[in-house]
Amino acid sequence: MTTLQKMAAAVKRLRTAYVPGAKARRFFLGVEQFSLSEFSSLNAAGRRLGLNRWTGENRIRRLVTDETLPVHLQRLLVSEALASRRGQWYCSLDHSQFGPFCIAILAVSHRKGRAVPIWCQVNVSEAGLIAPLLLALEDLLQFLRSNAPDLQLVLVMDRWFASDKLFTLFTQYGTYFIARTKGDKLVQLPWDPSWWKEPIHDISHPELPITYHGHKLRLIRSDYDETMKDPEPWFLLTNLPEEITRRMVLNRYAERFEIEEAFKDVKWLQRLEWQRVRKPEVIRTLILFVFLGWWLMWRYTAKDIPKQRAHPKKKLSWFRQAWEYLQRLLRTPLLPPVPVALWGGGKK
Repeated sequence: MTTLQKMAAAVKRLRTAYVPGAKARRFFLGVEQFSLSEFSSLNAAGRRLGLNRWTGENRIRRLVTDETLPVHLQRLLVSEALASRRGQWYCSLDHSQFGPFCIAILAVSHRKGRAVPIWCQVNVSEAGLIAPLLLALEDLLQFLRSNAPDLQLVLVMDRWFASDKLFTLFTQYGTYFIARTKGDKLVQLPWDPSWWKEPIHDISHPELPITYHGHKLRLIRSDYDETMKDPEPWFLLTNLPEEITRRMVLNRYAERFEIEEAFKDVKWLQRLEWQRVRKPEVIRTLILFVFLGWWLMWRYTAKDIPKQRAHPKKKLSWFRQAWEYLQRLLRTPLLPPVPVALWGGGKK
């Protein structure tokens, strides 16, 4: 089977397994218009259908405003990415601004330069994200507890997520985490009285057990010198057991930047930076179809691409290679290819 045939068969299998028959037409339409192509606008996607303009635009509008379709998409992505996993799996949790929306995104780290996003929570502002994020994460952890009992999730997070409420939720569900925190946060040291708190930036130990808002954690400090870009070293809080060494924790946190690179690709290669969506439910549906495209490319396209023979600094990411490879497969050439024998020669 060719790459496109494999992907088409996979989409049909996913529809059968996760999407009701009544939603099949909209599911296939979303995959075709949003998962594997650049985004221009919702109305342009409708006009690409080749139908009457108003008919095409109305079909897209009904697709993105369907209230139950994103629920099926979210379950599909999480199940395919995590339900069959065993042992510890590291995922990055971060948030980014997409137009007027602040979107928290969970992505699976495969240690290949780009994390694969599988879950999102949409909010209209960063300030109001934490409350709905707690509810959404609790639903996710409950789903994984029921459908992936052998999975041990490890969340790797930036400073914004170093929250007492989030730590309490993770502890309740037995979820491990690595969270960067600011140097001015106050923690309790094991040899100080219970009422005494010390700023993290005053602690010189590379690794130390501490107490933060009642949570027994490990504080891990990265090495630092004045030539680094950051004004301070990494201060990491984690509840991982001691057999996960300090160096392993630092290496895993460094992989968190894979999700930052994924944000750039979603915004620039797939052009979600210029979307003009104004409704949270619409952007969530759109984002989940984009994530489905990432999963399809990781699963069925990335492995078909030949290895690069280029300088390490000139190598492309797996996503850019897969994306450009897939666009070549999907594009119908305007003119027939010119035989090599007829290529114009250079200077004689």
